[in-house]
Formats: sequence, C-alpha cells, structure tokens
Amino acid sequence: MLREQGEKVSSEEKDAVEGPLGELKTAIAGTDVEALKSATEKLMSASQAFSQKLYEAAARDSNAAGTSASGAGQVNDDEIVDAEIVDEK
Repeated sequence: MLREQGEKVSSEEKDAVEGPLGELKTAIAGTDVEALKSATEKLMSASQAFSQKLYEAAARDSNAAGTSASGAGQVNDDEIVDAEIVDEK
C-alpha cells in the first residue's frame, strides 16, 4: 500500500510508516518475542494513521469531484420500495 499510495502523502507521513517497518524487519531477524510484538504494534498503529490520511484525501477528492465517497452518485429515494413478505400457510 505504501508503494502504491506513497505519492499521495507527505514524506513525513511516509517516514512515519517506514520507520516502524524497518524496526519490524530488524525484530524479525532476531529472537526477542517482545521486540517483535512491540514492533508489530508500532507498525499497525502507523499504518492505521497512514490509511486514515489516505481515506481522508480520497474523500476530499471525491467531494471536490461532486460524487459521494461510497459510489458514483446518490440513489433517488423515489426508486426505493419498502416491502414486506408474508408467508401465509
């Protein structure tokens, strides 16, 4: 994800993920389980923050283009039909 979306974020935000990623790679090479857990948690936290920034940027871009973040357009409420199925036995 970092390689694909890296150009959409600042270098500081990218470094915030690459640092913990390097720590995790170092921890994987070692035998300390606690260091591995700690590095994994740091990377997960950093990647969540990174993903949130990407989501916010996508939402801004989508709103600027005049579409919703969830799809190409809004559904017309006139087209929605509420129905109930009754099984009469």
